[in-house]
Amino acid sequence: MKKYIKGLVPLGLGLSLALGAGLALLSFRSLAEQTEAADWVSHTHLVLERLETLRAEVLKAENARRGFVLTADARFLERFSAARTEILKTAGELRLLTADNDSQQKRLEAVQTLIEKRIQMLEQSIAGIQAGGRISAEPAAPTLAGAELTAQISDAIRAMESAEKDLLRQRGAALKQGARRTQTLLAGGTLVTLALILGVFALLRREIGERTRAEEELNRFFNVSADMMCVAGTDGYFKRLNPAWQKLLGYTVAELLARPYLDFVHPDDLASTQAAAQTASVSGLISFENRYRTKQGAYRWLNWNTSPDQPRGLLYAAARDVTESKAAAESLRLLNEELQGRARRLETANRELEAFSSSVSHDLRAPLRHIDGFSRILMEEHAGQLSPEGRRLLERVRQGSQHMGELVDDLLNLSRVSRRELSPLVTDLNTVAAQVIADLQTACQCRRVEFRVGRLPFVECDPGLIRQVFSNLLANAVKFTRPRDSAIIEIGQTDRDGHRVIFVRDNGVGFSMKYAEKLFGVFQRLHRPEDFEGTGVGLVTSQRIIQKHNGRIWAEAEVDQGATFYFTLEGLDRAAPASPASASGEAHART
Repeated sequence: MKKYIKGLVPLGLGLSLALGAGLALLSFRSLAEQTEAADWVSHTHLVLERLETLRAEVLKAENARRGFVLTADARFLERFSAARTEILKTAGELRLLTADNDSQQKRLEAVQTLIEKRIQMLEQSIAGIQAGGRISAEPAAPTLAGAELTAQISDAIRAMESAEKDLLRQRGAALKQGARRTQTLLAGGTLVTLALILGVFALLRREIGERTRAEEELNRFFNVSADMMCVAGTDGYFKRLNPAWQKLLGYTVAELLARPYLDFVHPDDLASTQAAAQTASVSGLISFENRYRTKQGAYRWLNWNTSPDQPRGLLYAAARDVTESKAAAESLRLLNEELQGRARRLETANRELEAFSSSVSHDLRAPLRHIDGFSRILMEEHAGQLSPEGRRLLERVRQGSQHMGELVDDLLNLSRVSRRELSPLVTDLNTVAAQVIADLQTACQCRRVEFRVGRLPFVECDPGLIRQVFSNLLANAVKFTRPRDSAIIEIGQTDRDGHRVIFVRDNGVGFSMKYAEKLFGVFQRLHRPEDFEGTGVGLVTSQRIIQKHNGRIWAEAEVDQGATFYFTLEGLDRAAPASPASASGEAHART
């Protein structure tokens, strides 16, 4: 029977190691499959984004041609040329992105053919205007033909989007299934491995217990055992030690016998060791772990099995060094937690992706653009046939469709920001702020707005995302200073609680701090829509961007006393100041 039990110990250890290795291999393969599935999901999103860009650039080309027809302004020709160039670039990107999909390649060829016809028609219209001079309106037949061709382009792009969304649903389902499979694999493998380890441990405990209870065998295996064997007294001193003690801890046997054994125990383990010794002296064989100090000052984890000899006031004990195995177990635990965390994050991302896809289903954005575009055509070309009330109602329709379109765009942008990986570069924040201010000049043309830009630092960040933060905060400042005769908007850096922060301050209408927690909630607004336009998504997007940079964003304000937004970025405290070439003292911009 004893030989049978001894044979089970190495068998159990071998099975545990084999199972652990197999579990690691299967987990790696499962993670690789999930990573590949996630990459395909991202690829599908990129195709959808490029399709949306293609649709938008076609509309830009049409609008540029219309603007030139109505005004003969050469700037519209530049916009038309830029849109045409972007259409060719986007079509080329789509051809590369869909190279693995013959069906999409054929659809793309059809889209390109239609777009080429529409561009040719627009170029002919522009050429006619350039040859014959400015006219007030185009002939009816080309307008109807162009509208029909535009509709065909939209339908063709919509067909490609529908095919990509089908792929997105399939790939999302595969990603979710893979996450569930990984969770099941980890849970099942961990339970089986734990059962084997516990079984091996139980067998080892039984074997050691039999040896320690056999007095006549003690003298023989004491000197040959790799485990640390000892006999300790209830007075707190070792009575006998085997050579393994000196080999592991570095002390001589005489040094160990001369001091209470608790002197070598880690201070944090003293109480548990005393309790274990007390329990063993009265209740029999027990197991516990503690840390022993080596002669070099380090600590080793020991796993103990003890058995009492109550009449003689002795404890027979065997200790095994489990330092490396505990480190390996901790590494495995952390790996399992990381894998489970990834699986949870993937599942959460899938749920969010499904919810978002549902919110923009049935091609919501395209009908909105059609409503706005056709309403604009009615206003521009048939306004004389409408009553004042009809024109007012038609304008209300346009405003509603534009607002909903902006809301959908903001939500799409928020979703993209949440999924986008950072591309950090060392960035001059003064340059970013200057670019955003230049973009806002049009919105400030009829107002007195003064931008005061302080000396901002260089910082490692994603420049595109941080520019979006500045754009959102400065646009808010421009909007909420509208009631002021003279608006002042400041951008700079300061110290808060020993940390460097960036701020954007305005002298606008402000808000009450008791509602500050609503600032960064989706669709949360602190002002009436009829007073200040907007969707309420911009600050949420800014918060997501700052959080991706391991920073935080907050605001301070008073009603009618303006508002200040602060944000931090990882590495901002050690960032270099802006160079003299990019920021000299304080820059002012007035409109």
